[in-house]
Amino acid sequence: MGRGRGGSGGALVPLGLSDNRPMRVVIVDSDLRSGRATAATVEQVLATADVLLYDGAKPALEGIRTHAPDVVIVAPGFGPSFVRDATEVTAEPKYVGVVPAPDPEWSTRYVDAGAHLVVATPVDVFDVQMALRHRAGGVPA
Repeated sequence: MGRGRGGSGGALVPLGLSDNRPMRVVIVDSDLRSGRATAATVEQVLATADVLLYDGAKPALEGIRTHAPDVVIVAPGFGPSFVRDATEVTAEPKYVGVVPAPDPEWSTRYVDAGAHLVVATPVDVFDVQMALRHRAGGVPA
């Protein structure tokens, strides 16, 4: 881990995985413009992230199986049913559900399906920091 505030340089929070590979993030969004915006926000927070964008459920499930992502961000168009299907492929990633507006019912459905975090659109830097936190050693606060 990096040095504390009084240390001589070094990161306060480690950014790499223990096996020295970049963090892998899968974004599942049928609206490619929105998906690209989310991908850009992920890269703004962690420039070394390997970000993959899928606009279909089948290719996304195959991508999750093949690429073993650390985080999967699921847009509202796919919803909790996709999270449930994806957790059957692997429960390893941190699943993040995205809702169009804060809604306790949607959030509950996402969490019941296996999501670790639920955020509202548009996905911003704070949302991405929360999504990436505790994966790959964390992200800067």
